Amino acid sequence: MVNRVATYPYTTSMIAENMRLQVKYSEINTQISSGLKSQNYKGISSDTQYLLSVESAVDRLEAYNTNTNIVLANVNTMYEALGQIEDMANSMLTAVTAALGGGQVPTAVTANQASNALDETQSVLNMKIGNRYVFAGTNIDTPPVDLTDPAWVPQTSPSVVNSSYYQGNSTITSVQSSESHVINYGVLASDPAFEQLFRAYNLVLNNSGSITELTEASGLIRSAIDGIANVRSNLSINAKSMEDQIYQNEQDKVYLKELTSNIKETDIPSASVQITEIQTQMEAAYSSSVRILNLNLHDYL
Repeated sequence: MVNRVATYPYTTSMIAENMRLQVKYSEINTQISSGLKSQNYKGISSDTQYLLSVESAVDRLEAYNTNTNIVLANVNTMYEALGQIEDMANSMLTAVTAALGGGQVPTAVTANQASNALDETQSVLNMKIGNRYVFAGTNIDTPPVDLTDPAWVPQTSPSVVNSSYYQGNSTITSVQSSESHVINYGVLASDPAFEQLFRAYNLVLNNSGSITELTEASGLIRSAIDGIANVRSNLSINAKSMEDQIYQNEQDKVYLKELTSNIKETDIPSASVQITEIQTQMEAAYSSSVRILNLNLHDYL
């Protein structure tokens, strides 16, 4: 068929429609094979900003959970470490009680037990996790307990509060576990429970033969044990709060990833229906095109 001026626009339109169907077929076929609605953000331009916002939210949730999981592991380690201090305190309470039982325990033995308790408690509170002193507040590069500090002096009854051994600061460490949730979890070596414990051991070490000092030390140790139990209880509560927030963040991530999937990924059943419809249209269009292009005016003269 030779185009004439009268038929040229129609022929051009027909060819353009066939090409449009071919392009649409190719696009949907690519969507089905790749599983994505588009290979770039341009193809989903109307949803791009929303998609970027959702993807950014997912990234933040992943970062929160990474940090919170690290802190959670540290909190569990701190909890176990304080259990060691509590065990030592109970052992010392038994030793002091025995020393108060009528002079049957040599004073040197009691003093040595107090010295060991001081060293072990100091060692635990000077524990590092990941190169950070965890009982020093945010002063993470300095051991929090220094029993050689000149201001931490031998005591007698009645003793006075003295936390000059503490070398950290007063800032309680925290972790941001979500956009709006910050959990304070830090424990300071200057906590009254530890100060009482150090003071009690100080009294025993320097006055191991004195009923007065041993009696006061016994009371201080009992109070310290109760205080340490409270500190560990708070750590346990904080750990549970972290676990709950980590779980919630994971649930939020699942929801947000479903949103991104709906924006980015191809709906295969729907796309399959579309491509079948386009195939039908293409077959009909090609069939019509062949018939029209083969028409010849001479056949009708």
